[in-house]
Amino acid sequence: MDMLREVAPNVLVATSDMYMLNTTVVIAGSKCLLIDPGLLPGELHGLAADLTARGLIVEAGFATHAHWDHVLWTAELGDAPRYASRLCVDTLNLNRESLLDEPLRGAGAKWYAQWETDVTGRLTAMPDELHFTWSGPAAATVIHNAHALGHCALFFRELGVLVAGDMLSDIEVPGLDWDQDDQLSDYRQGLSRLAALDGVRVVIPGHGRVGDGAAFQSRATADLAYLEALAGLGQFDDPRLHGWPPMEQQHQANLDGLAKTQAGV
Repeated sequence: MDMLREVAPNVLVATSDMYMLNTTVVIAGSKCLLIDPGLLPGELHGLAADLTARGLIVEAGFATHAHWDHVLWTAELGDAPRYASRLCVDTLNLNRESLLDEPLRGAGAKWYAQWETDVTGRLTAMPDELHFTWSGPAAATVIHNAHALGHCALFFRELGVLVAGDMLSDIEVPGLDWDQDDQLSDYRQGLSRLAALDGVRVVIPGHGRVGDGAAFQSRATADLAYLEALAGLGQFDDPRLHGWPPMEQQHQANLDGLAKTQAGV
C-alpha cells in the first residue's frame, strides 16, 4: 500500500496495490475515522502501524457497502465500532458466506494471503441514517441500492470531501448488482443523488484515483452515459472499457445481467 497521503486538510488516503482500493482516514486531533480499510493483510498491518506512528487512535470505522474488500479489519486497528447502513449490515449478516467467507477463501488461495476473519465484517448499523457523526467533522449520508444493497457514501460538507464507495471512479465503469429486481433504475437514482451534491471539491472512489471537483462532475456524467448506453439509448464509447483489464469482464457481466433481466430470468 502507498503511504498515507493528504488529499484535503485532515483527510488522508492510501491506495492498495490490489484493485487500487482506497482507504480513507479523516483526522480530528488524536482520533480518526477509518473508511473501507484494505486490502491485503500486510497493507492492513502497515496501515495500523502508520496510524500508530502518527499518534492516531481509530475512534470508528465505516464500511460503504457489504462487499468483502470493503469490510476488512485487523485487530491491530483496535476494537472501535464499525458502522454501515442498516441494510448493508442486514445484507451481510444474511449472506455472510457468499459475500465474505467464500470470497476471502478464494482471494487467500489466489494471493497466498490470510485475513483475520474473526474481526472482519463485524458491522453495526448507524443510529442516524441521515448523518454520520463522531468527534470529527460530521458527514451527510447518501444511501442507495446502486452497486450493492445499502451502499452508503459519506459527504463531509465542511471539508468538501465525498467518499463515494464503489462509484464515480476514473478506472471503473458502473458495476451493477443484477441480483436486484430493478438495478438499472436503482443505479440511476443513486448516481443522480450523488451528482446533485453541491460543494464537492474532492471525490474519493472506492477504486481508482482521487479527483477534484471537475473530476467529480465528469465522472458522474460518464457513469450516466454508460447507463444510458446500457439501456440502449447511446453508444459504448467509454475509454474505461479499454483501460483497466477487469473492466472488459465487468462490462460483459453487465450485458449478461441486462439480458437475463429483460428475458425475465
